[in-house]
Amino acid sequence: MKVQNFTFEPVSDVDEHIFALYQLLIAREEKISHSDNPKYSDHTNFVKNHPYRKWYLVKSSDGYIGSFYISLQNTIGINVTEGNLRTIASCILRFVCNRYEPLPAIPSVRGAQFAINVSPQNTILIEELEKVGSQVLQVTYTVPEKIKK
Repeated sequence: MKVQNFTFEPVSDVDEHIFALYQLLIAREEKISHSDNPKYSDHTNFVKNHPYRKWYLVKSSDGYIGSFYISLQNTIGINVTEGNLRTIASCILRFVCNRYEPLPAIPSVRGAQFAINVSPQNTILIEELEKVGSQVLQVTYTVPEKIKK
């Protein structure tokens, strides 16, 4: 699917996609779901068995510049190289919202609307979300394994 100067390719388990996703993963500045990069074999297994409802690679004339997914919990994950994020974020959101409906709400499992988890350091994505009318729903913290007295 071509959107502006970008192509959104559904992720498959071909070597080209696995490698591109790994390169994008290890290049990421903000890491929400992991702190250390996984081994390539673990990454390959993840791509082949991914838990997402839909997953796309973002391709420009320069090659793969990002990816995004829609989860079964109605969350959207956007991972685009910083230099392209401002240009592509609203295109990704329009693409998702115009082609997919959120899955029905299930109390304590998923909300009725799409949501996005964003690192507080990712100011570009936060600005782009605010431009399209997104609102802050919650702030999430990690809790340390041991809490000092």
